[in-house]
Amino acid sequence: MDSEEKKINNEEFVVEQGDEAYKTLANWVKSVPSAIREIEENGTEEDLIRYKKQVSMIVEKLKEIEKTLPKKN
Repeated sequence: MDSEEKKINNEEFVVEQGDEAYKTLANWVKSVPSAIREIEENGTEEDLIRYKKQVSMIVEKLKEIEKTLPKKN
């Protein structure tokens, strides 16, 4: 396998990993509303603030990953 083939295989692997990471994070985001309700009912205000910050960071990461993924038709 020459270096060009290795590069292509590596790029395909990165795209697959990026796609998988995006799907994992997107699925996690779907659980946010119920998690927020749970924290509001049973957690502290600090827990809620921390969780919302984490959600914001994940959403930003999703946007970054989405920009790197090839466009699907």
